[in-house]
Amino acid sequence: MPSLAVVWGKVCEPSKSDGAVNSEVPLDCVQVYGNSILDQRGIFHKLKHVCDNVRSELKSKEHKETRKTLMDQAALMYRAPHAGAARHQLDDWSQTWRPQAPDAVAPLERDFEHTLVFYQLAAVTREWIRSTSLLERPNRELRRKFRQAVTFGSVTGAHAAVYLQVQRLHAYWTKANWWHVSHALYFSLGALYP
Repeated sequence: MPSLAVVWGKVCEPSKSDGAVNSEVPLDCVQVYGNSILDQRGIFHKLKHVCDNVRSELKSKEHKETRKTLMDQAALMYRAPHAGAARHQLDDWSQTWRPQAPDAVAPLERDFEHTLVFYQLAAVTREWIRSTSLLERPNRELRRKFRQAVTFGSVTGAHAAVYLQVQRLHAYWTKANWWHVSHALYFSLGALYP
């Protein structure tokens, strides 16, 4: 389960899931808000379960607006000014939607408190909060690189960009020298396409 950590300054490797800081990262690199790492359940995945269940319960096209309203109200809970207001919105939302879509309401009610942990970080700007999920960082790096490229001339170019980015991340994770890795790639690609 990913944990929330607040990191200032340079990007650091994620902490272990048990809350211990990765021993290979210098301690001055990681600064955690408070004295422990808080466990926060993923809101996106929680809302995705609600969405999947509401699609199976309210299937027809005539329920499209109803599904949209249900999901909009569910997402709105996490924009509440404080955890108490989010709990109150959940109670109201559950009473409203349970008769029509009980299977959609159940996943949001289950472990709801674990999705409100970020409210404990009231003094921290939410944009500073980062997940320690191992997939978040590579996804962020891929998006950043593709925003720089804007467009690709061909599918082969897009595949090459993904391949090179994955190789760069792999070199970073294995602590290999990117200069050596990139030159080895250049010569190996040259041998493939003489």
